Amino acid sequence: MRKLYKALTGLVAVAVVALVIAGFADRGIGAASRDADLPVAMIAQASELPFDQPLPKSPGGQRVRFAGGWSLTSGYEEFGGFSGLLIDDKSKILLAISDKGDWWQTPFDVRRFVPPTAGIMRRYAAGTAADKKDLDAESLIKFNDGYLVSFEHNLRLEFVAEVGEGGTAPPLATIDFAGVSMNSGMEAIARLRGGQLLAFSERGRNGSGQLKAWLVSSTSVQDLWFQPPANFAPTDAATLPNGDVLVLLRYFSAIDGVAIKVHRIKADDIATGSVLTGEEILHLTPEFTVDNMEGLDVVALDDDTVRLVMISDDNFNSIQRTLLMMFDYDYR
Repeated sequence: MRKLYKALTGLVAVAVVALVIAGFADRGIGAASRDADLPVAMIAQASELPFDQPLPKSPGGQRVRFAGGWSLTSGYEEFGGFSGLLIDDKSKILLAISDKGDWWQTPFDVRRFVPPTAGIMRRYAAGTAADKKDLDAESLIKFNDGYLVSFEHNLRLEFVAEVGEGGTAPPLATIDFAGVSMNSGMEAIARLRGGQLLAFSERGRNGSGQLKAWLVSSTSVQDLWFQPPANFAPTDAATLPNGDVLVLLRYFSAIDGVAIKVHRIKADDIATGSVLTGEEILHLTPEFTVDNMEGLDVVALDDDTVRLVMISDDNFNSIQRTLLMMFDYDYR
């Protein structure tokens, strides 16, 4: 990872010098590099979000605090659409993956309030994808010595050994997606402490309002159900140091706007055939700065506190934003 960080920093430095000397916009340089199937060095602009935003009251009380964030923009036209997020606290790298399967790598220290601005965009090697629409990535987690990515449309999991390489089938039992629509597959995945994968579907509630979930190991797939709050759907998940799972949930209404909740599911409740609900620890209403939050990761700051990091999917839509937000949670 140290070599990756040095290489990433070096590529960004070269790109910045080239931009200044040549006077080109990063959009033009990005397009040329993308056509050549090369990594694209790009710069993001960060606007700090206001700190004086009171969090709505929730059962979590004051255990969750807003730690700051930014609205990110870039002249590079492929920047945005991020649905999966991974924070490498050791190597100080932020890694996100978009609905087009593009990877964004950028230096980022989650413990310092410095926005990620310089980075590299890489294309996702096709792997098992037959078409561009098959690269609609939805969730990203660290898995063994590489990464595990879940996809919509062509519903599947792929293991990627290194960013930019093609994906392969992971060493996990195959999930049967019969009855699950193309855009309702594994919207959220989390790696449990025992090594199993917990995956949540986004849509397709049963008569009781429950969503399909799966507990996946190397040898078996066990069915569960998830009972989300009314009108909310899971968009990502992350595992706490004690083994509990946080689920990021989104609500959208053309009239009311976007709202976000985070539910905490106890590790002991995750069992075959169970109906998972969880405890609400955070609720962001439209009065708070919020958008279509789809990526979530968790970093332990100390033995009692974790930092939740979220990123939004702007759907490459000019009226939406790419937000990167952080919250501190006293989870013990």
